[in-house]
Amino acid sequence: MFIKLLNDDEVKFCLKYITDKTFKDGNDTQPIEDIKKNKESSLVSDNVRKLVIGKLYDTHFIDSVYCPNRVSVNFYNQYKKGDFYNLHIDNFKAHPKSNNVFFDYAFSVNLNDDYEGGEIFIQTEVGTIGRKLEAGEAALFPIIYPHGIKEITKGKRTNIIGWISSKVSYEQSFILKSLYEVNQFLADKDENIFTKSVLVQNYLKKEWGR
Repeated sequence: MFIKLLNDDEVKFCLKYITDKTFKDGNDTQPIEDIKKNKESSLVSDNVRKLVIGKLYDTHFIDSVYCPNRVSVNFYNQYKKGDFYNLHIDNFKAHPKSNNVFFDYAFSVNLNDDYEGGEIFIQTEVGTIGRKLEAGEAALFPIIYPHGIKEITKGKRTNIIGWISSKVSYEQSFILKSLYEVNQFLADKDENIFTKSVLVQNYLKKEWGR
């Protein structure tokens, strides 16, 4: 799923806290050799974490469909010309692993779009989908989906990545997404049925998200 998460001012806010000297070889967090070439920084400021976490919780579609109960903002990523990340699966278990926290969804928020190449691609049950994200746009998808970043051919791509935990299963999320789309359709067509449909969705969110 692709969604505009940050506005222009929020993107600038996230960028101003980046310190280039904190970036390290991205392979330090990937046990499989030669699968990627990029730079990462785990030194994301508390202000940026708070902003991104708040946006992910408060965005109506994300709250209605994915019902996050834990959001982890982990890295700044940078991809320069020639950098890439081949097809891979993220680690389901959060660090430190002793906490036994598992993630259900991954997200990547672009902080610029003045580069070429660098499209995110995701393998789903209906085929591979992908696109070049706009500044402030996020890709959010089940962590079970293999995904990657195509090679940068010009410029530099900067983004924020992290993961989400939810007590809502993928099957339940599919149902909530279907209800969300029904509600969008009913909103200006039948106020009475729209209200009842929203009630059903909100009840299921409460029961499944406990």
